[in-house]
Amino acid sequence: MGLRLSILTVFLVLLWTTGPHFYNGRNTGCLECHSAHHEGWGTCVDCHRGDPRTQRIQIAHHRLVPGEYACFTLPESPVVETGQWLIDISGCRRCHQTGQQGNGLASNLDGSLDKKMPEVLADAINKPAVFMPHFNFQETDVTRLVNAILASSAGYALKSTDFGQAIHFEEDKEDSDNVFSRNCGGCHRILTQSIGGIGKGDIGPNLSGIFSDFYFQTFKGRKSWNSTGLGQWLKNPRDIRTNAQMPPVHLKKDEFGHLLKILDSYVSS
Repeated sequence: MGLRLSILTVFLVLLWTTGPHFYNGRNTGCLECHSAHHEGWGTCVDCHRGDPRTQRIQIAHHRLVPGEYACFTLPESPVVETGQWLIDISGCRRCHQTGQQGNGLASNLDGSLDKKMPEVLADAINKPAVFMPHFNFQETDVTRLVNAILASSAGYALKSTDFGQAIHFEEDKEDSDNVFSRNCGGCHRILTQSIGGIGKGDIGPNLSGIFSDFYFQTFKGRKSWNSTGLGQWLKNPRDIRTNAQMPPVHLKKDEFGHLLKILDSYVSS
């Protein structure tokens, strides 16, 4: 009887460890419902998280990363590559840090993998906060951006001692009587470290981080903005861009100096 029980036990163990519960030698109940793919890159949970030890969907799918947002786990993914390109050309780092590069005006995206669900990131891009530009990305591009953010986050996890970013979202501020609000805020918005978010306009581009290396290239031949270039632009935008819609802005010397302090108010990594 004891020998039969031992043989039966060994048989059941072999059946369990060689059946669909195991994937690359590791326990996964995922394969009872899903087909295996990318078998050479690890187990289901290596890419999608979840808990493979149970058949209860609510537990098995806890913090699950859907397939469209799991491309960042694959080496040399073209989805991630395109997403990183979108981050660069869109100037995301003028406010955010990702891949340990960028300005500290908004949340550090390098903590996204552990702290944010991919769907939350996608929703934040599709429905931006008050002082975040609305880029009107197509859904495929949003997926690429999320994968690129998660790829950088996987490589640059935030330390547990890092503090969250304090962000100002007020649209009506008591200290809005400043040179930017008076002369620029009707068409532009900006998120600053010292004042917070100011300006109410969406006609012109969002000017957050305009003097940083991460501001997107606004027109051919000018890689980055500086005080000299801004002064020339304000004097007469059409001298620089013939089809510019913006009218000249006449500022006194002290007003221009105040504006420079506002535009230069960001924390760069």
